[in-house]
Amino acid sequence: MCAPSMHLHDLQAGKETGLNFYMSKYGSSLRYFAYSIVKDKGAAEEIVSDSFYKLWNGKGRVKTEDNIRAFLYLATRNACYDFMDLKVNKIQHDSEALDFLIHPDQNFEAQIIYHEFLQYIAMELEKLPETQAKVFKLSFLDGLNTAEICDVLNTTPSTVYFAKSKAIQALKEVFKAKNLKYYSILLLLLSEQ
Repeated sequence: MCAPSMHLHDLQAGKETGLNFYMSKYGSSLRYFAYSIVKDKGAAEEIVSDSFYKLWNGKGRVKTEDNIRAFLYLATRNACYDFMDLKVNKIQHDSEALDFLIHPDQNFEAQIIYHEFLQYIAMELEKLPETQAKVFKLSFLDGLNTAEICDVLNTTPSTVYFAKSKAIQALKEVFKAKNLKYYSILLLLLSEQ
């Protein structure tokens, strides 16, 4: 097991610099994650702020850096479910979320990686031509089929197929250039949908 980082030590010691580090490290990803559930930017920001507040209150129970990330995502997810009035899959008490700092769930880690991957794709989509980005988002992120995309964009199936293949190819090149092999595998799996 690695020695705790200076930032983890600062957080455990109650120093705001420790909390500020984790806010800058995870804040953007958490807001994207929350927004993907609640579809309300203001609510997503408030939920994430509350998750950091909960982390601060439970700082004495923090053991590792990985547990911090997992806790923040779990607390954010649960707050999103509360916001959406969803009772399914909701952990009943905040103390259970704090216990997650000690016993992380491997499936939840996969969800975190998936949402970080989606955020990374969203950033790269901003660099693509508008049609390619729209088609990719509608197809892979919103789950629309070709006919539905044609209706939304008032275009032809061949335009959709062309834009989708160009977007996938461009993203593969970005991942290849940045040596992100695992992300390329995830993109390949997405393209086979």
